[in-house]
Amino acid sequence: MPEQVKIKTFKNNYTIRKEVNPDNFKDLKSIQKIIDVGVRRILEKRLLDYNNKPKEAFSNLANNPIWLNKEKGISIKRILISGVKNAENLHIKKDHFGAIILNENEKKIENDFVSTGNNHHVAIYKDKAGKLQEKVVSFFEAVARVNAGLSIIDKDYNSKVGWEFLFTMKQNEMFLFPTDDFRPTEVDLQDKNNKKNISNNLFRVQKIATKNYMFRHHLETTVNDVKELRGTSYIHIRNTEALRNIVKIRINHIGKIVHVGEY
Repeated sequence: MPEQVKIKTFKNNYTIRKEVNPDNFKDLKSIQKIIDVGVRRILEKRLLDYNNKPKEAFSNLANNPIWLNKEKGISIKRILISGVKNAENLHIKKDHFGAIILNENEKKIENDFVSTGNNHHVAIYKDKAGKLQEKVVSFFEAVARVNAGLSIIDKDYNSKVGWEFLFTMKQNEMFLFPTDDFRPTEVDLQDKNNKKNISNNLFRVQKIATKNYMFRHHLETTVNDVKELRGTSYIHIRNTEALRNIVKIRINHIGKIVHVGEY
């Protein structure tokens, strides 16, 4: 046996196709996720040519294209990058007749992957003692429930032990938070005279996790967590009980409240 042996191992690499723009490729680190080595080098050079300024390098590609092959008129607009590592398949690959397709090893081919790490929503319940409880539902679990013919939101969860469903929180949903001079459950939310107070206390769900809820003011355009602005530009909650008096609302494209409560 030789003193050194080279070992090769294989692992799944799930990919995502993304558009070339300043938001998706902000720096050299984000470019390293590109699967195609040749394309990766072209984007690296492009960014360096524009002094590491992504807004100048990756904007206005219609008039200033990134060429893969200029002679043939092939430009780079969308590319594959390495995606999440924790993904699971929802379906098995089938042909147009519905018959299962097998690979060269006579095994089923997994198809339609979703990330198990992303959360779809958090459901809030009130238990028999009146305390608020949560149930975090992953995106994978939500899709699996739909495929099984079930409702995405399990309103009967733990109902046998006295739990009552209250509402869910999903990303970008809107909630009104009470203050000393504003109680959303005690005012007419359709009254135009209350618009200012409603706007001041209206927050959207930014991100959710187990007993970890981040809300951003609906007029806030950044996601920076400035300590001095906590409670004004953002609200960070780590206790389910702190959600007791918030009110869920739905607004239309012009900002008018069209529904109050769970929908």
